[in-house]
Amino acid sequence: MIRWQPGYVYPPVWEPPHYALGPLHVLFFAAIALGVGWLAYRRPSLGIGALIVCAPFAEARYFHDTSLTVAKAALFGFVIALIVRRASPAVLGEKPVRALLLALGGILSAIVISTLHAQHLDAVAREFVKWLGYTVAFAAVAVGFAGDPDDRPIWTALIGIGLFEVAAAGFQLLAGASSGVIIGGHNIPRVSGTLEGPNQFAAWLNLLLPVLFARMLADRNPWLVSTVTLCTVAEVATLSRSGIVAAVAAGVVVLIVTRPSRRVGLSFAAGAAVVTAILVAIGLAVGIEARFFTVAEVPQPDHLGTRAILWSAALDLWRSSPLVGVGAGNFEFDLGMVGHPEVQTHANSLYLQALSEMGLVGLAATLYLIWSILATFARSFSRRPLLIGVFAANIALALHQIFDDLWFFPKVGVFWAILLAIGVIEVLASRDDVGPVPEAA
Repeated sequence: MIRWQPGYVYPPVWEPPHYALGPLHVLFFAAIALGVGWLAYRRPSLGIGALIVCAPFAEARYFHDTSLTVAKAALFGFVIALIVRRASPAVLGEKPVRALLLALGGILSAIVISTLHAQHLDAVAREFVKWLGYTVAFAAVAVGFAGDPDDRPIWTALIGIGLFEVAAAGFQLLAGASSGVIIGGHNIPRVSGTLEGPNQFAAWLNLLLPVLFARMLADRNPWLVSTVTLCTVAEVATLSRSGIVAAVAAGVVVLIVTRPSRRVGLSFAAGAAVVTAILVAIGLAVGIEARFFTVAEVPQPDHLGTRAILWSAALDLWRSSPLVGVGAGNFEFDLGMVGHPEVQTHANSLYLQALSEMGLVGLAATLYLIWSILATFARSFSRRPLLIGVFAANIALALHQIFDDLWFFPKVGVFWAILLAIGVIEVLASRDDVGPVPEAA
């Protein structure tokens, strides 16, 4: 673990060293695929739980220009298990699932169209394969969960991986984090768990927290309460302003949609007040308000740039090809064309990234995907925790991605696709609800 130091220049965290695939890692990835496949063959819900646990891990190894990761191996094993089980794909024809598949297809189409003006076709290919992976993950989990709608392995996996990531974040606070900021003369580390960086970890928590919080309001299981509390603290410890604001917005959505009883509401308010008071006291002690109540940006290494540079560059690149963009995945390689050859990163905004790389076509496809997701869940008047939580999580991610491009990172994107599939199957299941889901004792 590298201890963060002011002034130390770190390599781009989303471009890890390209370690070659060796025989031991072939066996390792094969074991992951067989293990997840065996669980999914026994029961698809167990396989979905395994996918959730594997999503935040990579251990990437490269064969030519193709990477193999833990998440990819797990998804491969899951898909093969569904095929061997002869799982019915009929659910993919249901209207809500079909609508989201159509929206995902729109993204894939926009990526293909962006090749018309792309200088780096290999980058376009990588983006296409990445989004194809998200689409396969969504479709496979939807098929699996529709065939085995037991949510118990899912909750166990969500709580388990949440606690693991909190432990990883705690270790970083104690042993040293890979990034940080200087606030009031204090060197404050920013936790990232097993994700690529603090903003990505904040986004991952944006997906996890609303789902667990929605369940916690119906089931005051000590494990749920502890996980939500610790994950909330971890969210704050990322020091990601957009991530924290998005998490608060998601929590408000969950409360509004769930409409908890007065007793539950008071219990939550009391607990939230205690946690907030502790965090505010710690923040004030180190002057953290100086970071959150300002529009000033944190100084970045030259190769990362600031949002002022990246957003301006995104608009300049878009003007060079307004309709189809400069090519999906090409932004980081084309920054030299607009006066920033030293910078290599994404646009720090999903919407500007889509606009610059895929033009108006890609921005329209991106907005249509987000609208399709939110509309699909908003039309369902159900108090199912998974449904409400996934709905709020997508609102949080849509807000967070104003200031970051989180689908750029597969650890976030795969987790998002898995939860999206679970949520849309809950939308279908909610059609049979005759009343609100009863609260657990």
